Amino acid sequence: MVTIALETLASCAGCEISILDLHEDLIKLLENAELVYAPVLMDVKELPDDINIAIVSGSVRNQENKERLEELRNKSDILIAYGTCACYGGITGMADLYTPEEVTSRSYTDNPSTIPAELPNETVPELLSIVHPAADFTLIDGFIPGCPPKEQLTGDILIPLINDEAPDVPKKSVCADCQRRMEHVEFDKIYRRIEGNPEPEKCFLSQGYICLGSVTLGRCGGLCTEAGVPCHGCGGPSLDVIREPSHDIYNGVIKRIAHLSKMPEKDVEKQLYDIGHLIYGFVIGSTIMEDKQVSLIPQLVKK
Repeated sequence: MVTIALETLASCAGCEISILDLHEDLIKLLENAELVYAPVLMDVKELPDDINIAIVSGSVRNQENKERLEELRNKSDILIAYGTCACYGGITGMADLYTPEEVTSRSYTDNPSTIPAELPNETVPELLSIVHPAADFTLIDGFIPGCPPKEQLTGDILIPLINDEAPDVPKKSVCADCQRRMEHVEFDKIYRRIEGNPEPEKCFLSQGYICLGSVTLGRCGGLCTEAGVPCHGCGGPSLDVIREPSHDIYNGVIKRIAHLSKMPEKDVEKQLYDIGHLIYGFVIGSTIMEDKQVSLIPQLVKK
């Protein structure tokens, strides 16, 4: 019987719930596996020894997160970073746009929606200088990004792992699953996701909307674009972006829009602002993305 542990760090716990979204397939998963630790699902206080497969979600935001991650690594045979926060820092990484002092001040002493209070100094773990993905501190054996990973992908990966088989992992971008029609159309205005009323069957980029589908790993089925919402990039960077030193989310989107619209790249760039949220919202905490020579993340992060 394979033992499985789920650990949640700086996270919303949506990744753990996505495992429950396997529904009847959860029975298949548990036929040859036992869930021995999952604080969000069961009342187990201490991490057991000799874990076969450990699944960690959430980013490493404070000292306690770091210690729990290291303990999980020491007690497990296979450690999987599950969800975009654990893989790339995720949406919690946007805290890096501010200093830890600015974050804590906004939370406790300078929050307009609450009564000001002194900063806690006993029960709240100390924040690290920046948000980290799990691989910044320990060896990770596998990565399953997504916010959260979709249940079909989770089943297709976890069930084979439990059965000691090689999973079949999708490697294409979101565009591969998107049914919208891409066209070369001349335009000179870039739209934010909340502006206007895009045509329902035409590619968002072909209409001047910022859509990250071409630079995002496609394991979601293109659900957002099908629902009329441009891709936000929650699945993390596509394999092309990760593998190529000269490829980045920012320059990839710029080049694609310029190609479709015939606008000079500099003119496209002039219309983009707040790129920490708009472009790097799910990966700003990623060391892999920050270390790229073409990345703008080092200019945004406050340490």
